[in-house]
Amino acid sequence: MLRSTPSSNICWQCRWRLANQKRRFPQRTSRKDGIVPGVVSSLPRRALHATRSVCVSQTETASSIAPAFDPALLNPSRQKLTTRQHLQMWNEKFGGPDEETLSAFENHPAHSGIQNNVAKLNFASKADENLEHGTEQTRDEEDEGEELVTIGLFLKPGDVVELSRAGREPVLAVFVQQLGLISQFYSVNGRWTHSNLNRISFAVPGAIDPALLQPLVPYLPTKLDGLESKNSAQVPRDLGAPVRDMLHKLTEDSERIYRTNAPILDTAYSTLADTTRTRMMTLSQIAKTLLAKSDPTWLPSPPALLAVRKALTHNEYRFRADARSQRLTNVFAIRPKNDVELVETVQEWVREYREYEAALANSGSDTQRRPSVGARYVLDFVDKARRLIAQSRNRRQPRPGFTGPDQSQGASTQPSQGIRDTVWGEDFSKTDQQIINFLQAWVLNDQFANIDHLHSACASILHATGCYHDMSWSQEGDILNPAGKSSGYLLLQEVGVITPFENRALYNENLMLPTVRLSRNLELLSTKAELTRKSPDFRDAMADLRRDWGLLTVFCIDAADAKEIDDGVSIERVPSKPSEYWIHVHVANPTAFFDKTHVLSGLAAHMTETVYTPERSFAMIPSWASQNYFSLDNNRPVITFSTRIDDAGNMLESKIQHGVIRKVVSITPTELAKYLDDEFGGRQGKQLVVGGELPTEKTVRPLPRLTAEQLQNLRDMYAAAQSLWKGRKAAGAVRFGYTTVGSVSVYEKPHMAGLNWKPPSLERARRMVGDPIIEVRGGSSRSSGDTGFMAENIDSSNIVEEMMLLACRTAGSWCAERNIPVMFRGTVESPISPLSLVQFREKILLPALERPGGVSRTVQQQYLAALGRAIAHSSPLPHNIIGAKAYLKATSPLRRFSDMITHWQIEAALRYEARTGQKLNAKIIDESPRPILPFSQRQMQESIITLSPREQMIRATTVASDAFWSAQAFMRAFHYQEAPLPEAFEVEIHLATNDGRSRCTLEGFDTRGFILDFPGMEYRTGDRWEAKIHHVDAYHSRIWFEPVRLIHREESV
Repeated sequence: MLRSTPSSNICWQCRWRLANQKRRFPQRTSRKDGIVPGVVSSLPRRALHATRSVCVSQTETASSIAPAFDPALLNPSRQKLTTRQHLQMWNEKFGGPDEETLSAFENHPAHSGIQNNVAKLNFASKADENLEHGTEQTRDEEDEGEELVTIGLFLKPGDVVELSRAGREPVLAVFVQQLGLISQFYSVNGRWTHSNLNRISFAVPGAIDPALLQPLVPYLPTKLDGLESKNSAQVPRDLGAPVRDMLHKLTEDSERIYRTNAPILDTAYSTLADTTRTRMMTLSQIAKTLLAKSDPTWLPSPPALLAVRKALTHNEYRFRADARSQRLTNVFAIRPKNDVELVETVQEWVREYREYEAALANSGSDTQRRPSVGARYVLDFVDKARRLIAQSRNRRQPRPGFTGPDQSQGASTQPSQGIRDTVWGEDFSKTDQQIINFLQAWVLNDQFANIDHLHSACASILHATGCYHDMSWSQEGDILNPAGKSSGYLLLQEVGVITPFENRALYNENLMLPTVRLSRNLELLSTKAELTRKSPDFRDAMADLRRDWGLLTVFCIDAADAKEIDDGVSIERVPSKPSEYWIHVHVANPTAFFDKTHVLSGLAAHMTETVYTPERSFAMIPSWASQNYFSLDNNRPVITFSTRIDDAGNMLESKIQHGVIRKVVSITPTELAKYLDDEFGGRQGKQLVVGGELPTEKTVRPLPRLTAEQLQNLRDMYAAAQSLWKGRKAAGAVRFGYTTVGSVSVYEKPHMAGLNWKPPSLERARRMVGDPIIEVRGGSSRSSGDTGFMAENIDSSNIVEEMMLLACRTAGSWCAERNIPVMFRGTVESPISPLSLVQFREKILLPALERPGGVSRTVQQQYLAALGRAIAHSSPLPHNIIGAKAYLKATSPLRRFSDMITHWQIEAALRYEARTGQKLNAKIIDESPRPILPFSQRQMQESIITLSPREQMIRATTVASDAFWSAQAFMRAFHYQEAPLPEAFEVEIHLATNDGRSRCTLEGFDTRGFILDFPGMEYRTGDRWEAKIHHVDAYHSRIWFEPVRLIHREESV
């Protein structure tokens, strides 16, 4: 190097670095081209290209070095840049949003040429980052039925919410507006963010004046596809300052309360938890218990609630909340201390085991080291698990996340006959049982969701067995982690804790079924209910108002094996008016015999609904009460919804009355179709049976004998049902898809429907010999005259449906006339539909009906969106999908608690009107010195908020259970050849996606699946493809198809 001057001893590259290091100080210089140089990131410390003496002199000569020199400027092409090009480069780095960014901000002032000071921020990852990346504004395959939510679910501008992400502290944000199915917020950090409403777990209603939000709206995006908050334009800081200040104030107040009460809040669990039973408490109740300081008048403020929530969410395992309903109910389940102690104990054993393994690995050949007590417990369990897993694999092949069927059946000379026997194996020690309970909490109950250290402990146990890491866990379309819950589920099956066909959907803690640990309330209610069995002391509150229906035939149309009969139908012709009928829907009447305070009412409220799955049911009301006292039969009490209709389906007159039915005739839907000579109503879809023969009585049953008058009654009911459908269709009602849905049935043995309850075996290993018999039957195909996916006609299979809808419309109108608060069901306009319902019918639906082929799948889905989202509310509202001005559910009081509430309200109104002789109305209800109705408007709304999420959860459990058993049947048929399957199937794409998981429906079975993507392959909603089964993922209950050829594609609309 040259030594003529101090600076000449430093190479050009190092001089440039030194210059940039200096630019980290406040003194900043401009380049000769006038552009202020940007700050570059600090470089790693390293030796410069100079001797030590030169390095010492660097500080002395730093001022003589050209600070802005950049070797890149020596590039000739860079020197040719014009001033305009330099400015463009500067703007890209430091300027506001470009045209591409602004395209997502349709209301931005920049579109009109207005000068603005847009903040373009780049944050590190925080809890208010966009929570919905690439969210499709379409319903998922499990969200196509009625979505029961309340009007209270919708946020209003000015509501402050808590945004949470796993592993980060929550932040506060204010709700600004709704964009389709996505909610838009402005956070305390000064940026917009998006989230689905169901991910919001806490809200403070009306915390900020909506007028303060209006100036922000033009700076918020309106197009969300691919848009990320941290790399996009933001609201100007000065405009958002008033809102941020209020959010900061709320945050600071809650932090101050937390700091002041930290000793109490940090020990909340020890104060609130019970030793052996789960406690249920609302957030307000918890806050009062912890912070009220014996002041009965103290009420928690929003900052106090936020402070308490922080304490609870920091103890996520100890305080459990159902995310789907947390914002509305604010209910927390407080785990028993015994559960927490077990988890902490086993986690400590696993830690000791890890340390022991690490010490062995470091000590090489040192074999003298002994494991600690906890490590020994884990090692003993792992050794036992290996033996049991080896035994299991002699009979059942392990599959990703599931075991296959019993292969010993193949060597048998006799055909499979379901589950044949139970064989017991090794005993589990007390410490084994603790480890098993630990794994169950992870796998079955999903108690460790988002708790990484507990998940890691479970994965360590799996890894220690050495039985899962070398298996092929990756398949096209599915990737199962060998250290994930799917492997834990397989381990519990292989060691003989749970059955090889265990449906984990029933272990959802929030369902609070007997399959999981009982809550304190459920245990007390079940005990009290059983005590009332010997002497129930039922007294008829409607005895003086009952009508004797005498010899009028009441038809109960239900499956032959139905145990609880909720409803029946009778019909009478109106004298001198041959085109008119009186239709009577007779419904079971338990509510007349006990009020809302009865123990059976408490049990029903806890259950919400009877939970039906193919393998078993969990009754809302104990069977001894429903079947012995209230299920419809001769001489049983009923509440009857009577309606006079004409041949156009118009409701001319209606009344509700209590009575006793004397003459009941039970027939099945198939028998009804035969009586009416209806070829469509008697049709059934395809059938798949694995595991043995079906019960004989399921396939053969002699037709009941009916009189000529009874046959005429059935014909009149069919004619009335067709008239009712005509009237509803004229009112805008729609009917899509199959006339009857598919079904899944499970049998333990050929003559034993369902499965006996086999709880997890904790004391010793259990082996099941044989497997259940599974029948999957598809729904019947569309009726004659249907136009594509729009059903124009009905058949005999729809008679009961039309009659029940009529009763529910009658009950809805009756309650609406009197302003009685009940759980009304209706629809509200969907924000994702670009057209109003009237516009959609005129511009899209009617033209589609006239085209060959009728309504396509795409138009069907668009029409459903235009019809609106179904909600529940305490006041009446129209139901566009059903075609009713007022509608509620009232025909299943033995199976649905909301129907019981409706009956209690109606019965109280009927008693009042009979006693006073005047019709009940809102004024009378409001001015009465004593409550006339069991439930006030406020109580009804609170009940709806509690019941609606549970109804959704129960429905999801039913759907998941059907999918689970369908997947089991197809897995056994496809992978183990237990039943013949065609080489290829026809599938219809009902939801095309870009994520490689397009959803499809298997024609003839009404079974859902997924279709694999291949390069160059394109799917569209409504496509019909010929496809082969690729594999069956039994753990996720998914059937994966491989496309063969396109059969039909809908025309674009």
